[in-house]
Amino acid sequence: MAKKVHILILSSWYPSPENPHLGNFVQRHAALLSNKYRITVLNTIADSNCNGYIVNEGTSSDFEEITVIHPKSSSPLIRKKQGRVALRKGLNMINHVDLVIGNIALSKGRQFIRAKKHFNCPLIYIEHGSYFRKEKKSNWSIFNRFLFKALLKNSDKIVAVSEVLKKDMMSYCNSEIEVIGNHVDKNLFSLQEKKKNVITQFLHISTLDPATKNPLGILDSCLALFNQGLEFNLTIVCDADYSIWKNKVHELGLEKVIQFKGPIEWEETINYYHQADAFLLFSDYETFSIVLLEALMTGTPVITTKVGIAHNLESKHGVIVKTNNDLTKAMGQFIKTGFTYSPNALREFAMQYSEEKVLSKWMKLIEANVR
Repeated sequence: MAKKVHILILSSWYPSPENPHLGNFVQRHAALLSNKYRITVLNTIADSNCNGYIVNEGTSSDFEEITVIHPKSSSPLIRKKQGRVALRKGLNMINHVDLVIGNIALSKGRQFIRAKKHFNCPLIYIEHGSYFRKEKKSNWSIFNRFLFKALLKNSDKIVAVSEVLKKDMMSYCNSEIEVIGNHVDKNLFSLQEKKKNVITQFLHISTLDPATKNPLGILDSCLALFNQGLEFNLTIVCDADYSIWKNKVHELGLEKVIQFKGPIEWEETINYYHQADAFLLFSDYETFSIVLLEALMTGTPVITTKVGIAHNLESKHGVIVKTNNDLTKAMGQFIKTGFTYSPNALREFAMQYSEEKVLSKWMKLIEANVR
C-alpha cells in the first residue's frame, strides 16, 4: 500500500523565497514521508505585488511541490477570497489524494478542511505552534476559535509534536491527541569525538524572538560571566534579522566573546554543533525544540530551560535551569570543569527521534486512517 498512497501536505508555515527558513521542518517531514508514500505539497503565498495568479510546479528527488502565488488585497474579505481561489487552483491540479496532512492551525487551517472535502478523504491535523500556551489564550480572536473548533470537528486524527504541546492543547479541547515528535537525520548530525576547547565554546541557535527565546537573558548571563573574568565564547546562529541584538552586544561590551552567524543553510549548522562544548537554550516556551535534539544527536550537552523535549531530559544529558542566576552558574561551572558528559548517552536519547523511529510511527498512523 505504501508507495501507492498519495498524501497532500498543507501548512500555515512553509519555506518561500521571502522566508526560506519558515516551516522548514514541514519540508523535511515531507521528504521523510516520501520514503514510503507519494507526496505533494501545496503552498499558497499572498503577494501584494502580484496582479494575477501564478502557479509554479516543481519536483525534487523526494516529492512534488505546487506553489500558487496570488494577489494580496488590503481588504480582509477580499484577501480570504483570493486565498480560496489560489487553493482551488492548486487542488484542481491534483487528480487524486488518499490523505491530507495539515500542519499548524493558524492561519491556514481552513485550507485543510477544504482539501479534505475536495478529495473526500481523511485529514490528519498536526500542530507545532506555540499559541496554545496559557498566556496566549486571551489573545485568541473569535475567528481563530471558530477555525480551531471547525478543524477539530473535521480532523480524523490530531497530532501534537510533544507532550508539552498536547497538554496545552487539551485546555482548548477534549479531543484525543497523539504525540509524534519531529525527526532528526542521524547521519547528517553525526557523532564526533569531543575535545575540550582551550576556551569554552557555547552555541545558541534560534530566531532570537524575544517573545519566546529570551535572548536578553542569555546576554545578561554572558555579561555576568565576563565581569567575573571567565574566558568563553558564544556563537549565536540566527536566520532572522539579529541587528538589534548585535547592537546590544556592542552596548554591553561583549563583542570579544559573542559572535553572530547567519542566515545559513540547515546543513551548515552541523559544524557549529561539533565545535561547541555545550549548547544553550534559555527559552520561555518551546513546543518541541529541534535544536536541542540536533545538539544531543551530535553528542553536545545542553544547558536549557525545561521546555519542549527538555521535559524528558535527565542530568546525564545536561543541566536544566530556571533563572538567570541558574544559567550563569551552569555556564560558569561548565567553563571551570569542562566536558563531563557521555556523548553516547546524549545521542542515545536523541535516537528515539531518528528518521526510522518517527517514520514508523507515521506509517502506523497513516495506514490506520487511509480508507
